Amino acid sequence: MPRPVRVGPTPKCWPRFLQELEGEPTPVPSNPKELLKHIFKTSRFTLILSILLAATHFVAMAMLPWAIGGLLDSGLETGLHPSITPWVLTTLGIIALAALSSLNEPVQIGLWLHGTWEPVRWLLRRVSRRRTDVSQKMASGDIVASVTTDGDKLGAIAAFVPDAVGSAVAFVVVAILMLQVSVPLGLFVLIGMPLLLFGISRIIKPLQQRIAIQREEQGNLTSLASDAVVGLRVLRGVGGEDVYNEKYIAQSTVVQEAGIRAAKYRALLNAIQTAGPALFTAIVVGGGLYFTFTGMMSPGQLFSFYGYTVFLSMPIGAISQTIQMGTRAWVGAKKIGHVIAAEPLVTDDDVVVPSENPRDWGGTALVDAESGVRIEPHKITALVAASPLETTAIGVRLTRVDDANQTFADGVDLRSYPVDEVREHIVLSGSVAELFTGSLRSGVLGPNAPEVAPRSVYEQVRDIQQPGGEGRALFEKEVVEGVSAEDQHLMAALAAADAGDVVTSVDGGLDGQIAERGRSLSGGQRQRVALARVLAADPDVAVLIEPTSAVDSHTESRIAGNLAQVRRGKTTVIVTASPLVLDRCDEIVLVAGGREIARGSHRDLLDNPDYYSVVHRGVGEEAK
Repeated sequence: MPRPVRVGPTPKCWPRFLQELEGEPTPVPSNPKELLKHIFKTSRFTLILSILLAATHFVAMAMLPWAIGGLLDSGLETGLHPSITPWVLTTLGIIALAALSSLNEPVQIGLWLHGTWEPVRWLLRRVSRRRTDVSQKMASGDIVASVTTDGDKLGAIAAFVPDAVGSAVAFVVVAILMLQVSVPLGLFVLIGMPLLLFGISRIIKPLQQRIAIQREEQGNLTSLASDAVVGLRVLRGVGGEDVYNEKYIAQSTVVQEAGIRAAKYRALLNAIQTAGPALFTAIVVGGGLYFTFTGMMSPGQLFSFYGYTVFLSMPIGAISQTIQMGTRAWVGAKKIGHVIAAEPLVTDDDVVVPSENPRDWGGTALVDAESGVRIEPHKITALVAASPLETTAIGVRLTRVDDANQTFADGVDLRSYPVDEVREHIVLSGSVAELFTGSLRSGVLGPNAPEVAPRSVYEQVRDIQQPGGEGRALFEKEVVEGVSAEDQHLMAALAAADAGDVVTSVDGGLDGQIAERGRSLSGGQRQRVALARVLAADPDVAVLIEPTSAVDSHTESRIAGNLAQVRRGKTTVIVTASPLVLDRCDEIVLVAGGREIARGSHRDLLDNPDYYSVVHRGVGEEAK
């Protein structure tokens, strides 16, 4: 039975600093220093408000011992006399001011959220659009950590700076109050506190270095874990769990050791932060007792001095914590900067063929400049090599994944055409079947899937409380009577990929939910859904990398027959060494050393010993 959902009252209009950012993200600098400056600059008005509130709060807390000390002396001198009224009102006023300035907390939350959202939104835009070279420079785990943790560190430093500034102002106020009562004790605090902060600053650099190392190793561990999640079934199938466990334990040990090395400096910093104020308290209180005994201080002033020293732990702690946050933010800013600075692998910089001059992509011959392999139009062509890496590289280059490579379309450099046009007409299905969170329908529709409508806070809270509700409302589709044309098209694509069992195995059919990266499906099911996505798109040119590597021979045979039928007369490139698939292809290109060495049909090439050694699976001469 669904649990009742209770959402507290929310304002109709949130303050601007608490409103979620919408629309296109604002570009942010990739330089770490400029990135941090940008965060502070874009939130400068909120930052100023937060600093004023923080300074008011800390100064009020600093003045409270002074007011209580004055009240104490007045009471000891006159007793419960109306003359103590001004001190009572002053004390109550300071308490009210401190309470009112506590409203700084939602302002700091706004600073934190905006400091996190803005760089992360731009980072996500950079990595989710056109492919960049960031994967060549950073591990996938590092990229994920940049989104999930580093952005939060940037927001944290924006939120903690007001406390640091307010603490510094309060420190000056306390120092003045102390000097007015006792110059020796005041000077002790004024000189000792900077020395304490200097000691803290000396620890920051080695702490920063060790945190950076720990962050790097943590990213490597995350990459190792994410790779295992994707290939868990394959890993179990080949009995590789023990090898993986050994690697994971070894990397976990590296992360642990890096954390221990950083912990030494963290512990020293925390020790100074804790012991410093305690030492000051002992010295100041001891000196204050002596001065009170000798008549140089009143009991109220002694109480105030004690209150000052206790209060000083607040600004020291705030400043120390801000320094630590700053260290982590600097490391995070450098990581985020690396991702933002990544260059796209494909651009429209070299476009010379206007898109209004349409090309018949279905009738275009493609030539890979590096290997010289030519793909004839209207044919199903297979690329075969002893090393699948060679043919995979050729297939990928034909789709213009990286502008560093050159491919020709009827003699015209593919880089001369807009990237969007190339992507529309030439579709690549890679060796790894990539699926995303959502419905089976959206997984097969791919880029043609409808946009997801945003949900209200009430809907999100309600859905999270229900089993499986986190995704259901996000991707649910209005139920219509009968079978739509879209459903017929998708079911035909799934049938051609021999993926009809996926529809029946997913609760909800086409509108059933698939877990992140397709983890709820088997490896073969993921591969067939990815193939169905290409067939549903029906591109002029389809490049399929090992489309049947994760299925059994019976399924492979059915898929090969379906592909030959569905893609008949359409330019199709298949990277495979499977005889079942090769026998259905119009033309085979045999590659060795990165160059074409033979071309013909499957049966013709079986007489070629190089070809036969690649595709032979122990069936003997009968295979001929």
